[in-house]
Amino acid sequence: GGYEYVMRLDDDSQVLGDWINVFDEMRRKRAVYFANNKDADVERTLPGLMKLQHLALKYIFLNNITVKQPDMIREGFGDDSILNYFNNFEVTKMEFFRRQQVRHWIDEVDRTNGIFKYRWGDSVLRYITLAMFAESSEVLHRSHYNLLYCHKC
Repeated sequence: GGYEYVMRLDDDSQVLGDWINVFDEMRRKRAVYFANNKDADVERTLPGLMKLQHLALKYIFLNNITVKQPDMIREGFGDDSILNYFNNFEVTKMEFFRRQQVRHWIDEVDRTNGIFKYRWGDSVLRYITLAMFAESSEVLHRSHYNLLYCHKC
């Protein structure tokens, strides 16, 4: 567990042009996540997805969680969809995901077996977790830096 960050870059993805050192930028800004573009998972293609919305809202209420990014939660939960970040590129700060409060939430998700029963994916769980526990200033967005990137190109 000696890593500060983990970067994911899928083998069908590539960075294009000149990039800043995203790790240095995350350190400088005290960020916990470097995000890619947003996408959405939908109930129609992932039956049981909306049970995750119910679980998250119930968890927030029952555990008296002060959501760090309430607008992100409101925007993220649709009538039949939940937003996520494309995670074919992402950088995560390991310390954030090891925080007791974050681990408690992840353990609650694990107890439901929803990852297996309903294919709740890591990208949608990451989005909800960041909305709940990370300040907006702690989440950097690739698009805000105009960093060129290609998936399946």
